[in-house]
Amino acid sequence: MESVTVLDRIKRLQGKNAVILFGKTRAGKSTFINDAYMKKVFKSTKSIMSDTNEISYANRPIRVDDHEVFLVDTIGLGGSGEYHDRASFAWKWLRILHPGKNRKSPLKPTIKGILYVIDIMDGAMNEDNIRNLETFKALVGEEVLESVVFVTTKWVTNAEQSTRKRLETNFVGWAEKIHRDFPGASILRLDDTTGRLDEEDLKELSSAERTKKQREYHDNAMRVLRQLLMKTATQPILAEREMYAGGQGMKAGQTTLGRTVVGHLSDDIERTHDKTIIQRLKRAIQAIKNTVMMKTFFPTENQEVEGTKST
Repeated sequence: MESVTVLDRIKRLQGKNAVILFGKTRAGKSTFINDAYMKKVFKSTKSIMSDTNEISYANRPIRVDDHEVFLVDTIGLGGSGEYHDRASFAWKWLRILHPGKNRKSPLKPTIKGILYVIDIMDGAMNEDNIRNLETFKALVGEEVLESVVFVTTKWVTNAEQSTRKRLETNFVGWAEKIHRDFPGASILRLDDTTGRLDEEDLKELSSAERTKKQREYHDNAMRVLRQLLMKTATQPILAEREMYAGGQGMKAGQTTLGRTVVGHLSDDIERTHDKTIIQRLKRAIQAIKNTVMMKTFFPTENQEVEGTKST
């Protein structure tokens, strides 16, 4: 496997062409990166539990035409594990984006492009997906949307007509939502013509057939990256700008991302009668509202926002 580095500070990516992958747990973020490298860089799984527990990137960049690109894998939005909820996601990113005491030099875009990965089988524009999109937009802002590509994965080429029709309906629903709420962003299909075999099925192929399939997956990923790199970001994402401008007393709850997550948690409190869950949600809200991010620049373990999943 390629060696990887945990992304603890955004300055690690300065001077690099960094592309960040976002999306729900098991949407295919890690798999996309593995396809691009044609080897296993990050663990990927068919389990409902995510294998991605850290925000990290491969130390060796991948070449996309004339660009050397660093692909950053992230924990899932609204995912499966205790620390894969949106509050923990927001906390991790605000801590990564915090400039510390380094505010002397002008703020320049570090993240050059953003991929938001969508499992096309997950077609319902339900509350969970809507909240994920709201959290994502609160993180990146509107000014960089031309540098955002939403990519749909897990298309089934040999599906029955009814299944294929459902996938196309899902795509139309996602496209309408994205064009309405994320003007300037693009939406692409990753593997709708090639389909995708899981790892067990790939192992049953001959070496030549397996290599052919892996090349197809690689070409699909390269096509998406080329599209993304046609319009790289000309300014930092919203949360990075807010953390830079907020001064050393900036609190997580003063950011757009923090306020958005607090709103979601507050809504959850109104919907449950479980006192244990209510107390956990309230503690998460207070942590986001009141924590001065400068004090988390070298955090201790008890400064993490605890998992807030209510189900």
